[in-house]
Amino acid sequence: MTSGNPVQDRLDELDDQETSARLLLERTLRLAGRRLDHHRVTGPALRLAVRFHRRAEHAAAELDRCIAHLERTDGR
Repeated sequence: MTSGNPVQDRLDELDDQETSARLLLERTLRLAGRRLDHHRVTGPALRLAVRFHRRAEHAAAELDRCIAHLERTDGR
């Protein structure tokens, strides 16, 4: 759903990306844990978890930068 405001839309998109990536990270780590319990190879699952973690961190950092920029420019 879009608000009609491109800035708010981008902030919402970044927030959704971070949330989604963190949920996928948790699911992937649970899967890797189950594989460890069953002595299966966990390499691919752990690599995927790292990617989701990086995606979440990237979205969170960009969201923080956007908000900080808006706060700085709001006082003008």
